[in-house]
Amino acid sequence: MENQNQESFPSQPNQRLSPPTHELPPISSNEQTQKRNGPESHDVPVQSPKSSRNANLSPPSFPQEIVVEILSYLPVKSLLRFTCVSKSWKTLKSDPCFIKKHLKTDPKFSKKRLLISSGSVQIQGIVSCSLNAIFDDPIVTATTFEDLPQWFVGSCNGLVCIAIGRDAVILVNPTLGVSKMLPDFGFKKSWNSYCYTVFGFGFDASVDDYKVVRIRCYPIRPFEDGYNYESIFEVYSLRTNCWRMILEFPFRIPFRTAAKHVNGSLNWPLFNQPGWFLDTIISLDLAEETCKEVPQPCYGDRASKRSLGVLDGCLCVLCHYGRSYTDVWVMKEYGKRESWTKLVTITYMGVSMYPNKYYECFVAPLFVSRSGEILLQFGMELFIYNPKQKEFSTPRFGPLSEAFRGIYRTEFYEESLVLPTGVNQPS
Repeated sequence: MENQNQESFPSQPNQRLSPPTHELPPISSNEQTQKRNGPESHDVPVQSPKSSRNANLSPPSFPQEIVVEILSYLPVKSLLRFTCVSKSWKTLKSDPCFIKKHLKTDPKFSKKRLLISSGSVQIQGIVSCSLNAIFDDPIVTATTFEDLPQWFVGSCNGLVCIAIGRDAVILVNPTLGVSKMLPDFGFKKSWNSYCYTVFGFGFDASVDDYKVVRIRCYPIRPFEDGYNYESIFEVYSLRTNCWRMILEFPFRIPFRTAAKHVNGSLNWPLFNQPGWFLDTIISLDLAEETCKEVPQPCYGDRASKRSLGVLDGCLCVLCHYGRSYTDVWVMKEYGKRESWTKLVTITYMGVSMYPNKYYECFVAPLFVSRSGEILLQFGMELFIYNPKQKEFSTPRFGPLSEAFRGIYRTEFYEESLVLPTGVNQPS
């Protein structure tokens, strides 16, 4: 008899239970009070037919394109956590179209980070910190990558190229923690103490390919001021995973000068060589694989040392005028001389509090914030220059502050889903 009063469970997983017909649902204490003190019509609440129909409706769903748009704004670590939500979300991390969309969707630069190669004996490896934190946070939090070498070649779309000695090169995505050692070129030629290698790294949009350029500089004959050099250009394609020689030129690029990647081209400054102007800028088009000279602005009188950089995706030049001031020039439209614009003039008065650094100068501008402040490297430290107030400030770092007092090289990268193995590239 006891078993006859128990409810039977469904034999099929999706089968719904029917409400029992032989008894009423249990009455709460509040309902019992209402039954004693109120009219009988208030004993059991009655649900309207309209409410009953809405209760059976499934929750609203967003169109797939809206979901993809929202996800494209998220950082990589969040996207990787969300891959367990559904199969469609899991496939996004390897979808070439979504990877490109994720790269472009960064209006507040939240995905950009700064890599620092430090000479501090207390720091082993490379230090990384958020770009926004440098401008906005009172104390900048930084992390270290202990297994990465410290010689940056360049970065593009979240991939960082790092050179190890004359020939070994690796591509790494610091966000994903994935790296790839490039194969050996196999080019054999005698080396001596005057030979050296220069590298560059960039993206060829015409074929969706990442390319590493290696320039081997050899002395071929001496001239009155030193050796005359021959430079051999070799290019590595991530698509084909092989090296090939493309060019030979009778000039040399300064030792340990990494190329500046702008608009599908790699740009280097040149030494004064016969037939070339002083501090010429040479450009290698990654699609055409041809070299040409980049026109420069009119620097005016008393211009001395110049250095090459990249600001907001544009080629820029720092032109120094002794220890008085430095002009920052930006090429708004790549390759057009008339597009050179003087962005700002930075005086050295703001760094006069560092008398032991009289021999140093501004190395390169690194970034311009939304408010117009400029992050730049002075000697082996970072400074923020406010052009409106003409004042300098220094970012404040936490436990890794020693790393930011002995900077060798800096490189920006952005958090991305691009793999250095090339498996998620478009076919």
